[in-house]
Amino acid sequence: MREYILDQAQSRLPYGALSMLVRVVKNWRARRQLRQLTSLDDYLLKDIGLSREEIASMRRMPLTMDMQWEADRLRLIATHTGARVE
Repeated sequence: MREYILDQAQSRLPYGALSMLVRVVKNWRARRQLRQLTSLDDYLLKDIGLSREEIASMRRMPLTMDMQWEADRLRLIATHTGARVE
């Protein structure tokens, strides 16, 4: 079901046939920014609401996946179960 919804959302993007390429480029840029976050110390990461494990798991995701959406989904699951999801 998730793949169907993602496919439908992609087809409605204003980029048309280039939507997958646009997503990959956006995710690639976001990963470059994540790499910069790894240079921060743990105190600063905690201050902005991230952990090194979350950053590492986001960097392992495929370039076709929206990292922000996936990180929000994992946080939502963690708050409802009381456990840390990675």
